[in-house]
Amino acid sequence: MTTKFMAKRAPGLTLLQKGNPSSLYSLFGLVLFRSQFCSFAVNRCPTVGVKETIDLEDLVKTRCKSGNLGLDEALGHFDSVIQMKPIPSIWAINRLLGAVSKMNQCSTVVSMYKQMLACVGLHPEVGTLSVVLNCLCRMNRVDLGFSVLATILEHGLQPNAYTLNALLHGVCKYRSLSEAMELLQKIEEKGLACCEITYATIINGLCRAGKTCMALEILEQMYEDGRFKPDPQCYNPIIDRLCKERRTDEALTLFRDMINKSVAPDIISYTSLIYGLCNMGLWTRALALFEIMNKKGRKPDVVTFNSIISAACKSGKWEEAVRLFRNMIDCGAFPNIVTFNSVLDALCKEGKTAEALNLVEEMFCRGVKPDVVTYSSLINSLCHSAQWKEATRLFNRMLDEGIAPDVVIFTTVIHALCKERRTEEALSVLGLMSQRGMRLDIFTYSSLIYGMCRTDQWAEATRLFDEMVVQGVFT
Repeated sequence: MTTKFMAKRAPGLTLLQKGNPSSLYSLFGLVLFRSQFCSFAVNRCPTVGVKETIDLEDLVKTRCKSGNLGLDEALGHFDSVIQMKPIPSIWAINRLLGAVSKMNQCSTVVSMYKQMLACVGLHPEVGTLSVVLNCLCRMNRVDLGFSVLATILEHGLQPNAYTLNALLHGVCKYRSLSEAMELLQKIEEKGLACCEITYATIINGLCRAGKTCMALEILEQMYEDGRFKPDPQCYNPIIDRLCKERRTDEALTLFRDMINKSVAPDIISYTSLIYGLCNMGLWTRALALFEIMNKKGRKPDVVTFNSIISAACKSGKWEEAVRLFRNMIDCGAFPNIVTFNSVLDALCKEGKTAEALNLVEEMFCRGVKPDVVTYSSLINSLCHSAQWKEATRLFNRMLDEGIAPDVVIFTTVIHALCKERRTEEALSVLGLMSQRGMRLDIFTYSSLIYGMCRTDQWAEATRLFDEMVVQGVFT
């Protein structure tokens, strides 16, 4: 496959032609470290039998596969491996590096690699270097990622698809798209290992940069070349980008083309389209696609449910929103603050304050803490239904929980208190606003002046009016 995008040569790409790992070694400072560590290792390395070595390798393999390996335990096993004589297989090291990498402990992986290099008899292979390269790229050290690649090539090793995909992803994310395109071209020219994910990575980078047409070209070239059949990871970034650009019809066309070419859409494909349809206000079509998704056995996640529930709420279909919310819980997708706020807002707009308050209690039971949006919807609804006491109770609860109200909530509460002729409390709330450095708007002043007039506090009403004029608050 030949890409159509050419770019100015990036410095890192010369490493594909000649090895230059010196920057990697200078960063690690191995000269001093090697002598210090080796003397330490020699003094502490016990000589054991082959059986003990195999047992340790098996233990490492089992613990890394368990899914509950902690960082301290992993480092403990690593110390045992590098200090053991005879030295266990490099695969034990690779497993531990991979496990620590999955814990997002990238700098720790690099430190482990430094220690490994200082041990006589341990020789890294492609798998080892690939994990290190991946971690360096994730640390935004793509330059050192290229140095690792140079090390691989210098020693006559062949980088695998995982190695090159990690480097390509790092270049896409932290460097320039043009450099990523040139790297892809070099990979193709040299016949280096790649796979569907290689092209999915570059397609994703193009879509993130808004170059959807170029991403579609890469997709088409994959079919023309015939080496790799595009998978959902190749289609999803394009569908998602088209939906975000409100080009939903084009996204649906690509979705149908995907199915016609026997590429089964995954949850991301469906979720992107449902979001796009909801964003366009096409609630009925979104719901229909949601039902198809369920029939195809694609289990919706919290993002899918949030999109469809939010759309139902915006369309005034609060009963449907509540049904979907309950369905979400039944499906094992746990609602988050976005889900709760969407349903709460819908209930509040329908005047269903009792149901909304019950939902808040359910939030607490599920460990979801209400935020300023939650309280804003509830307080506004309670005030509109003349439930002033409940509104002020919630306002006080909000303050007790350390959630800072915005000017809208303050004004709503002040208005509620003034309607109840509780002007002293309204002025106390006004004091809280001042303490937070909030500027009063026309609605805040109007509510306060109205409350003072209702309670025959003409002097205070006049003072507030004069203050409003001085502050330049008129509209």
